[in-house]
Amino acid sequence: MLKKEIGICMLSATPIAEFVKVARVADEVGLDSVWVAEGYHFFRDLGEPRSATTVAAAIALNTKRIKIGLGIIPPYTRHPALIAMEAVSLSELSGGRFILGLGAAKAAAMHMGYTAETLKPIPAHRDAIAIVRALLEGKALDYKGKTFTFDAPPRHPKEPATKVPIAMGTTGPVILKLAGEIADIVLLPTFTTPAFVRYARGEIAKGAAIAGRSVDDIPLGATIPFSVHEDSRKARDAIRQLTAVYITNKVQNIKNDTLMSAAGMSAEEAEPIARAKTERGIEAATAMVTDEIMDKVVIAGNPDEVNVKLKALGDAGMTMPLLYQVIGPDRERAIRLIAETVRPQFVAS
Repeated sequence: MLKKEIGICMLSATPIAEFVKVARVADEVGLDSVWVAEGYHFFRDLGEPRSATTVAAAIALNTKRIKIGLGIIPPYTRHPALIAMEAVSLSELSGGRFILGLGAAKAAAMHMGYTAETLKPIPAHRDAIAIVRALLEGKALDYKGKTFTFDAPPRHPKEPATKVPIAMGTTGPVILKLAGEIADIVLLPTFTTPAFVRYARGEIAKGAAIAGRSVDDIPLGATIPFSVHEDSRKARDAIRQLTAVYITNKVQNIKNDTLMSAAGMSAEEAEPIARAKTERGIEAATAMVTDEIMDKVVIAGNPDEVNVKLKALGDAGMTMPLLYQVIGPDRERAIRLIAETVRPQFVAS
């Protein structure tokens, strides 16, 4: 039976000094992992984007125990050979605490000119993971894939192999199946609900069967927009703007009916928020995000309220929720609340 964990995940639009401060607190209070989500320029409403690998390096140098993940970077912005170099560097800096997270980051790719026809995430991820793993293991390589090609001699004999777990960020059924086949960890997207967890596990299980393993042996996480405070109203108000930004992202870039329908989020609710953000700005969109809408797609409230929702995710099969952005009137206090009142209940459930 897999051990349950609680991690936090923040967008790389967070100033590096603030990110490091939060990571230090999470390390100190005993949370299991801290993840850097590489936010591209689409998310400028939330801050100026920074490189996830640079942020992860700063965290590695300023923490002692906590695992550090990239959640996620896409192979479209970095060749797999460069990703392997960064993985070696971050594993070395962290003393082996690093987890590599790869995923399509579809919103970013579409803004860079990719289309549904040219994105081809299945061959891209199969090629990228094959190249990265071979390089980390020190193998000689002459790889010619459908998306990526790379050749390299074997690792220098004085350099040991680098052990880095690889997580795959996934949403659609085909890539969920691929993740079940080749990933060490599977990460589901923002707005994941218990219904989507159950759906995703069914698809992951199909890929796991190909590789001769069980879905029950694959850690399953998701970036869960999260806000906690003793005052439930303050927690909700703190995450309302982020909810508007991500609803707009789903409407404009993702268009995944399974994810949104599993959350009970209708087009009639989501599309006016996206239009308001585009036509009148983030404040107008935020004003349209009701508590009823937030309850469908984020977790926000006092410790008792958020624990009920996290337990539902755990009961559906999630083993490592990544509490995303950990927003609250006081972010450091929110981290301590998670350690004191949230993590103990989730890991024991």
